[in-house]
Amino acid sequence: RDSAALSKEFKKYFRATAARQASWKFSARLEKLLAENESAVRSIAWNEYRLAPIHGNLKTNYEAKIVKFEQYTSPYTVKQVGTRPANGWPLFIAMHGGGGAPKELNDSQWRHMQIYYKDHPEVGGYLYLALRAPNDTWNGFYDNYVYPLIDNLIWQFRLFGDIDPDKVFIMGYSHGGYGAYAIGPKMPDRFAAIHASAAAATDGETTAKTLRTTPFTVMVGELDTMYGRYERNLKFQAEIEKLRGGRTDIYPVTVTIVKGNGHTGLPDRDLIAEMYPAVRNPVPREITWLMTDAMVKDFFWLHVPEPGKEQEILASCQNNRFVVTANESVKQATVFMDTRLIDFSKPVDIELNGSTGTRKFTPSLKAMCGALATRGDPAYAFTASFNVEKNATGQMVVK
Repeated sequence: RDSAALSKEFKKYFRATAARQASWKFSARLEKLLAENESAVRSIAWNEYRLAPIHGNLKTNYEAKIVKFEQYTSPYTVKQVGTRPANGWPLFIAMHGGGGAPKELNDSQWRHMQIYYKDHPEVGGYLYLALRAPNDTWNGFYDNYVYPLIDNLIWQFRLFGDIDPDKVFIMGYSHGGYGAYAIGPKMPDRFAAIHASAAAATDGETTAKTLRTTPFTVMVGELDTMYGRYERNLKFQAEIEKLRGGRTDIYPVTVTIVKGNGHTGLPDRDLIAEMYPAVRNPVPREITWLMTDAMVKDFFWLHVPEPGKEQEILASCQNNRFVVTANESVKQATVFMDTRLIDFSKPVDIELNGSTGTRKFTPSLKAMCGALATRGDPAYAFTASFNVEKNATGQMVVK
C-alpha cells in the first residue's frame, strides 16, 4: 500500500510542469516513509522518473544509436556479451584511435574498435559500446563538448538500456585513450573504472587529484615517445604517488609501462576481464575536486553552478561532520547528503574554510526528486543539501 501511494505521487510529480513542481508538497505520511526506508523510496522514485514521458529526445537518440550534445552527434554500436546480471547490464564504452585524420580513417578505426576488446562472457554479462567521435579533429574525444555528450550517453542507457548504473566503464586506445585520460578524471563519479592505452595526460585538462577513489589504469609502451607520451605517463605516475603519501586506501591508479613496445600492439585486448569486478562508489567519504573546465558542474555529492579552471574543493564527511575547504576561485557550491553520509537524527557539524557551525537537516522527497531530475542517476538522488557562497566581504559562508 505504501509503495503504491509513493508510485502514484511520484508519477504525478514527474509529469507535472516545472511551475507545479516548484510548489509541490508531499504528504507527511510519505515523507515519513522516506525517513524510515530511504533506499526503497529512492528505488520507487527512480522507476517513476524513468517511466515518465519526459525523455523524448534521449529516447529518440537511443533508438537511433546516436548521442547528441548541441550540434555534436556521435553514432555508436552496441552488443550484448553473455547473460544479463541480476542488477542490469554493466556498460563498457570503448573509444577508437585516429583523431585528426580523414573521415575514412576514423571510420575504419571505429570499425576496428567494435571488435578490438575481446569478449569475456565468462566474467559475467555486459554491453560493449563502440563510440564514434563526433568529428575528425585531433581532440575529438577530449574537447569541451565531449563531457556533456558522454553524460547524455550514460543517461540514455540508464533510462532505456537496462544497465547497472554502478557498473559503467570507459576505455580507449590512442585518440580514444586521450579521451579516457580527459573524461575519466573530470567525471570519475560516473564510472566504476577507467582505462587509457597509448595516450597521456593533457596539460590543463587532466588532473590526478580527482581520482581519489576511482580505479584508473594506464598502459603505454616504453618506446612510445611521440608527443611526450612515455614521459608524461611517468610524470602522472609520480603525481599519483605524491598524492597517496603514505596511504594505501586512496588513488587506485596503476600506470603500466610495456618494455620494448611502441605506440601500437599493446597487450591490452583482455582488459574487460580485469576491469569487470569494479563497482562505483557514488558517495565516498573524501573527495578532491580540482576543476579543469566550465562544463562539468557535478562531482559526487558536490555541485558548482559556475565551474572554472583552477577552482578546487576538498570535502569530507565523517561522523556527521562535513569539512569543506574551497579555494578563493570558488564563488558558490552545494553540498548534498542522505543517510549514506549522515544520520539525520543528529545535528550535523559543518566546517567551512576553518569556521565551524552546526545545522539540523530533514530529508525531503522534493529534494530527492529534484536531484534525480538534475542528475538522472538514482545514486545521486540525494535528500538534503546546504549551500556555501561568498558573502559581501568575500568570505565563504554556509547559507
